[in-house]
Amino acid sequence: MLTRINNNIGALNASRNLNTTSIALGRSLERLSSGLRINRAADDAAGLTISENLRSQINGLNQAIDNASSAINLVNTAEGALAETTNRLQRIRTLAVQAANTGTNDSVALRAIQDEIQTSIAEITRIGNDTQFATRRLINGDNANSASMQTTGTGISLSRTPTASTLSTGTRYLTVTQTAAGSETRGNGVDGVDNTGATNFTGSTFDSGSYDMVLSNVVAAQARVVSTSDSITTDGTTLAVGADLLDGLVIDGYTVAQTDELEFTVVESDGTSTAVTVTVGAANDIDSVVTAINAAIGTDTASYDAATGQFVVTAAATGTNTNLSISLSIDDSGNGGAAVGSLSNTVRVAGNENTATLTVGGGPSQAVTAGDTVTAYGPTPSDPSESAAQITFTLGATLTAGTDTLTIVAQAYEGSLEGGTTVNFQNGASKVQFQSGTAAGFAAGETVTLDFDAVIDLDGGSSRTFLIEATNNSLAFQVGANQNQRVSVQFGDLRATNLGFVGDTQPSGAARTVAGIDVTTLTGANEAIAIIDEAINQVDSQRSALGAFTNRLEATMANLGVAAENLTASESRIRDADIAFETTRFTRNQILLQAGTAILAQANSAPQGVLALLR
Repeated sequence: MLTRINNNIGALNASRNLNTTSIALGRSLERLSSGLRINRAADDAAGLTISENLRSQINGLNQAIDNASSAINLVNTAEGALAETTNRLQRIRTLAVQAANTGTNDSVALRAIQDEIQTSIAEITRIGNDTQFATRRLINGDNANSASMQTTGTGISLSRTPTASTLSTGTRYLTVTQTAAGSETRGNGVDGVDNTGATNFTGSTFDSGSYDMVLSNVVAAQARVVSTSDSITTDGTTLAVGADLLDGLVIDGYTVAQTDELEFTVVESDGTSTAVTVTVGAANDIDSVVTAINAAIGTDTASYDAATGQFVVTAAATGTNTNLSISLSIDDSGNGGAAVGSLSNTVRVAGNENTATLTVGGGPSQAVTAGDTVTAYGPTPSDPSESAAQITFTLGATLTAGTDTLTIVAQAYEGSLEGGTTVNFQNGASKVQFQSGTAAGFAAGETVTLDFDAVIDLDGGSSRTFLIEATNNSLAFQVGANQNQRVSVQFGDLRATNLGFVGDTQPSGAARTVAGIDVTTLTGANEAIAIIDEAINQVDSQRSALGAFTNRLEATMANLGVAAENLTASESRIRDADIAFETTRFTRNQILLQAGTAILAQANSAPQGVLALLR
């Protein structure tokens, strides 16, 4: 080969290797200067794709950590405002307890207490209206979830708690099945008498057991009885039954003469006014007058009381009837002139229904009337947010003093929300929480808290599916690197008008909310304490939910930090240069480059040995 000069194969080989070394050295220089093993797709096509995906996740996770941190700041803003709302509620409660001490407080003191309460109420409302994060208002109801039954009158409603629903917006369905129909049986008490005659029991929310139905202060029924106000006399004595109406009768100090007319006016029980006119003379007597009046009126009954000389009308039915009356006027000679004498109406018996005082199961007493349909309540629960047990029934036609026994088997139900966990409850139960399944296509685990009335309408069957229209106004936060990796939290309406027993009315007629508190009366002060206790529970419920959400965000941030760290390590392993390894390669390539250059020079000079042949 050394005798050929057109192609220096050794030099070409040395040149090729030198070029390869030069390229490798360039890459080493690039990796060492950039710190990256992959500077372009050609360095590692598959590795570049993998590392870019990892970078997307890492950048997303780091931003999600920032998002969660901002969310915590927002929640802390709301929670801080609610802490002051709680302080204001506690102050109002203290003032309500002070106002209830009526033995030492006069009207001026009560007015001063109420004025301070009004100031705190105004502050609670201001806090609700003005608490903001940037321009977003937090606790004025803008971010409160709502849910309502698609069909009204079902006996089911959303609980009053501000965090009652976490359901996503849409139509949801709740299946309720009656597992025990329940029963109510009235029996005679120890006296062996049916005192109440109670029937048609409905809407019972009493627990299973036996309860006393006590009737006291019983007043027997009486019919209304009225009479003319003065006596009809002759020679100073009252007329006997059947006596004739003749000259010389004295009525209201006027001596009746022949041809005078007696005009009786009877207002009947139904309000109808009837006039009966009788002419004085031998042709008429007391009995004929009574007969004429009875013929003219309806079911009420007219009679004559010889002992008093008065005409009497008795109502056909028992009970208070203010319509019934009888009066008499005398028309002189029947010429239609002004009355020359008259007898007005006198009430002998006012009349009354069969009434009594009723208590059931030791609950509050109430005035009742025979035949009425009444709703009786059990003792007031220790928790003012809970409703007293109740039962509705119809009393018999006659009430007598004594005790009956009421045996109750409670109605029982079970329900599930979209195939979620089955919950057992009774009618009348409040704050029953249901957790959703996936049957409606929404995410499982969403919750709604419902209140149930005494009567739940199952549309005539033993099971029914109720449609719930839910609106979710929660604030959502992106806490993941990918789409739909979000968490949400709701803020209820925590202003004074929405704290307490919303929808209920105080005895004064005011709303049973913080905004309706008035402690200038003892009743109002006691109501205020119950309202504030419920309001504090509602605010605490919201604060608890926010605290739990903050803990969740902190846990999320910790998890995101670990994920970002591990993904960064993975991305670094793929994309970053190993400086120690690259330095070794760089040193080797430097040496190879120097050696290759020297060898190329030697290879290029090798063919010059052919010149010796030309000498």
